[in-house]
Amino acid sequence: MTRKFTLFLASMLIVFSAGATMPMINTVAADEQSDTLATEQSEDNGFWWGASFDLASNYLWRGYDQSYRGGNGNMFDPSIQPGVSFGYGKFYVDLWFNHSLVSKYNEFDIFLGFEHENLTVTLYDVLCGVGSEFAELELFDGDNHSLTATIDYTFFDCLRLHWATTFIHSADKLDNGKQAFSSYFEAAYTLSVGDLFDVELTAGASPWSGPFWMAGPQVKQLDGSYALDWDNVPTGFNVTNLSVMLNKEFEMNDLCFPVQTGYVYNPTTKCHYAILKAGISF
Repeated sequence: MTRKFTLFLASMLIVFSAGATMPMINTVAADEQSDTLATEQSEDNGFWWGASFDLASNYLWRGYDQSYRGGNGNMFDPSIQPGVSFGYGKFYVDLWFNHSLVSKYNEFDIFLGFEHENLTVTLYDVLCGVGSEFAELELFDGDNHSLTATIDYTFFDCLRLHWATTFIHSADKLDNGKQAFSSYFEAAYTLSVGDLFDVELTAGASPWSGPFWMAGPQVKQLDGSYALDWDNVPTGFNVTNLSVMLNKEFEMNDLCFPVQTGYVYNPTTKCHYAILKAGISF
């Protein structure tokens, strides 16, 4: 058994043990991309909508810094993240955007989703670019998009399991040219600490080679800075996301003010991140 897999099993054991020994709690809705707009629907039928606006100290996804500026030395890259959701009954469409102020990293996501009780299924497209390149991207050029399907299921109102697989992306190829179907698996357990805040423990990994979204450890550049090694994609099973987050929501009339802070470690890149995020949703 490899060291990486042993580390992941140990993390998963902690999460599952917590779920087995702690009382049932209410969880904060979440999906693969934790920044995606979360909405609540009061009825199973009829039209509904919601909107949000978040500020984050950095944009992390699956344990990776999406500003592509490296890790420990560049963990502060403030991001503006607005989103809007439209739904009818159990079906919904999410539109979400990220703009990173320092790196100028931009991303636009479109989610098509279905939610029923503890089950959520989504299909989403990502359009992204860095700096001015984003404005120059051809909207209908397939090379600029990726298509990913996800499934989430929550057990005991506190233990969420997540799986995602990418089916379309121009860079998602193995060395032999075959489709890699880059995937990601995650388990997250949420514990309420009275009325103070929720603690979320997460362990996430790539079950096999994922050229679409994975990179190797940081390497030193000619100018002395460090950046993730996107030319040498890790192969096989890799743990990419071990995190502890504290979540709190403040409510005022129909407005909600979520606040999140915590620590993220990516064993694959050996990068550490401190995260702070705050916003408003309605």
